[in-house]
Amino acid sequence: MSELISFDVENGVGVMRFTQPKRRNPYSLDFVDELVATLAAAQADDAVRAVVMTGGDHFSSGGDLVGFQAEMAKGARAIYNMVEKVHSGARAAYGFNKPLIAAVNGVAYGAGMSLALCADVIVTAEDARFCEVFSKVGGCPDTGSSWLLQQRVGAGVARLLVLTGREISGKKAHEMRVVEECVPASETEITAIALAAEMAANPMFGIESCKRVMRAAAECSFEEALDVECRAQSVLLSAHDFPEAMSAFSEKRKPNFKDC
Repeated sequence: MSELISFDVENGVGVMRFTQPKRRNPYSLDFVDELVATLAAAQADDAVRAVVMTGGDHFSSGGDLVGFQAEMAKGARAIYNMVEKVHSGARAAYGFNKPLIAAVNGVAYGAGMSLALCADVIVTAEDARFCEVFSKVGGCPDTGSSWLLQQRVGAGVARLLVLTGREISGKKAHEMRVVEECVPASETEITAIALAAEMAANPMFGIESCKRVMRAAAECSFEEALDVECRAQSVLLSAHDFPEAMSAFSEKRKPNFKDC
């Protein structure tokens, strides 16, 4: 177990817990290192079929402003390198090939909200607090939130949240379609793990292909999306799992998937 993140696997679902809830799990440079390493290990481990990330009482309060000040004092190059490193956490989370579910209690501010937005699905507590706080402190969105938020809610709502820096509850975030599931705080992690288990039960090669196709299609035209789908589906149809599913259906038996 690391100092900032723990990771446990049960029945194919990895649960990545941020372990500084009393400090509201700041998005520090050390946290980024552990986040990237944990996701890389989960990606390489065939026993992990889906991942839930959660922070306990608080998801993440966002950037570690105290730690960042020390880097900022070193000058422009150090600041650039710092922002690039911060962004590597978002790249690792958004680029994770397996299903990734965020379970959000407490605060998800700034880069913490961005990290949640990197997940495939966000499950939030009704009383959680989301905030694109950047404009409140004289900054602009980073960690991918300028793009991620617009993908979920559209340009108008994204501008509203970014330009006001307004805090919204988990319930309001669900109404605005920032998040996909909204439950009582006591059920957040349970619901997220159940969703991850549901996804993990599917053939993994197909699930990873679905995720790549969905992400690619979101960034292209309809005709380009058809091409993306065609390339991926052509591979899957000649693999093991789809033909096995068809045979099992015809033979009225449970399929024997091999994730290939």
